[in-house]
Amino acid sequence: MKNYSALIIDLKRSRSYSVEDRNSIQNYIINIIEKLNEVFSGSLAKDVAFSGGDEVQGLFISPESAYLYLRMFCMLISPVEIRAGIGVGEWNVKIENASTTAQDGPAYHNARNAIENVNDALGYSVLLYSGTKIDLFLNAAINVSFALTRNHSEYQNELMLLSELLYPIDYHQVINYSKFDLITKLITSKNRLNYYSYYKQSKSVKQYPFDELEFMNLVPIPIDAANDNSNFYVSGGKKRGMTTQLSEILNISRQSIEKTFKIANIYEARNATIVALKFMDMYL
Repeated sequence: MKNYSALIIDLKRSRSYSVEDRNSIQNYIINIIEKLNEVFSGSLAKDVAFSGGDEVQGLFISPESAYLYLRMFCMLISPVEIRAGIGVGEWNVKIENASTTAQDGPAYHNARNAIENVNDALGYSVLLYSGTKIDLFLNAAINVSFALTRNHSEYQNELMLLSELLYPIDYHQVINYSKFDLITKLITSKNRLNYYSYYKQSKSVKQYPFDELEFMNLVPIPIDAANDNSNFYVSGGKKRGMTTQLSEILNISRQSIEKTFKIANIYEARNATIVALKFMDMYL
């Protein structure tokens, strides 16, 4: 039978937020998953949805698509931290016309097993479980990009997100780029959230990339990791002219953006994402 990939995401320390901020975050997450479900509509077997409390889950046709969805989700929800589990396996309890919460099978069981072990996996924010020996190596690979970006400031995160809107990393065209305008609108709405405004005011007064970009007519140029034929090392995450484009969009010097890219390991994180995607496709 065909294997699917279930994704479960849970908010870390959600009880530490005030009731007002927690409601604000949950409403924003609802907007995130609604928009990302459209962007990833071609790779979803069951839409991502709230499954109870502060947890969301969905079912994907491949681990690569689940990983890319999670990656975009993390950038959009920052600075809120998450933990996640990806389970690879069969989907053998299918309830027609019902949401992901009514479905069942090894893919869901494996995702639950994965997320329940994240806290014990020091330094990891996501675990993938397929029940094979390759999981040990895959989890090291898929966590590199998250480790490189874990301590990003919000400025660094938004700069990385903007680079993703310009040059999105894809795998076998699982992303619908015609829906990217939904993400830009989502980002600008994020700046008006109570918890987010407080976070920014308390941490820094620095101008953030999306503060003044209400309408961005970006034309994404996808980087399909499946077409990366590197045999020695991967460098496809860095595209010529990327920092120049960003400097023109943001009206910030190219040198300043290049400095931020270097400090924030943005190119390295993007290259690590490509490696993880190719690794998953090779062994799962």
